[in-house]
Amino acid sequence: MASTTIHSEPDRAWIPTHSHDTVYSPKGPATATTLPAGFPKSIVSPTAWTGTDFDNDQNQERYILVLNEGDVKELEQACRNFEGLNLPFERVSQESFPLPTLGSKLKALAKGLVNGVGFLLIRGLDPKQFSNEANLVMYLGVSAYIGEKRGCQDELGNMLLHLTDLSAEAGPDNERQAPYSNVAQPFHTDAADILGLQCLGEAEIGGECQLASTATIYNEIVKTRPDIIHLLSASSWVFDRFGQSPPYMVRPILYPTGEDRVILSFSRRPLVGNATSPRTPGIPDLSAAQVEALNAVQFAAEEHALAKKLKTGDMLFWNNMAMLHARKGWTDSPNSRRHLVRLWLRNDDTEKRWPIPEELQAGTAWNEAFDHAGRSQLWPVAPIRERAYIANQQRSSGHA
Repeated sequence: MASTTIHSEPDRAWIPTHSHDTVYSPKGPATATTLPAGFPKSIVSPTAWTGTDFDNDQNQERYILVLNEGDVKELEQACRNFEGLNLPFERVSQESFPLPTLGSKLKALAKGLVNGVGFLLIRGLDPKQFSNEANLVMYLGVSAYIGEKRGCQDELGNMLLHLTDLSAEAGPDNERQAPYSNVAQPFHTDAADILGLQCLGEAEIGGECQLASTATIYNEIVKTRPDIIHLLSASSWVFDRFGQSPPYMVRPILYPTGEDRVILSFSRRPLVGNATSPRTPGIPDLSAAQVEALNAVQFAAEEHALAKKLKTGDMLFWNNMAMLHARKGWTDSPNSRRHLVRLWLRNDDTEKRWPIPEELQAGTAWNEAFDHAGRSQLWPVAPIRERAYIANQQRSSGHA
């Protein structure tokens, strides 16, 4: 497997083609009929699903846990227990947040992130009944049974991120990065094994979270365009680092990890730029073939995605190694505003079953996010509104 290469100067052999995020329909003849070494001919796995598989109630039970009255009381008691210890948020754990009955349910669901469909939804809490601090403690308490290791999401030490439209009052539309706006986002991954979202408020219109199986996307592309697999797995994808030094890195975006697993790891923004993060001048652009390959992934993901509009109080967790995610744009109202809180997590099962490829360990923020021993941790209970923070291009994606 080729190693990640970081360049300090652009390779002049690259010819700029597309420097925007427009989506083009894949077309053109396949130029390869075989797959690169190590890639499966087809993935047969519980993670290889399409969104319509979950249309009936029976299949929805595979990933939804509706908390009963006893579960909610147990969470409330655990929250009071933790608050009585006078410990910082980072000390929320299975030991400091005991859930004698609910804990076993959560651990069983967490296994499904690796051996099942790869995502789970927990429903039944009403955050309006609790303080901001209590909501965060319960979210961290639940997540401790899903992924006991938490990732730092920026260089300042913030361990969570509030995803909400801060509006033009906080910064102009052309400056606010995706977490702080209401625009749709294409399919991508983050720098974590497991992603968690807590819904503190839902949009008036739209704002659905979308999940798509990487295995299904892979199988669809293999059937018709095996040449695209060659391109996605080539160490030739130029990621803009938006002002960091060196200015860009080069690595694959598709990795084989076993007979029934592959990993897609990328975000379109550092690859092609967008309205709030234009491609840095002088950074090599993607070729037309690469843009076509990205779009093939996007279209396959759209075709097979599961879209869920999270209800206030919902907690959604998914295996970032096994699927892509996106979101639809939305409209808020004064009484209904979309507000999600994101965690980056990992557990022993995800680390063993979905080992991080060498290129990702060497060239991204992945390992650094989870290696924060000795560093201060920040747990903002409300969105950060400073303009310099919400407009920072380097922090908008874990891959930048």
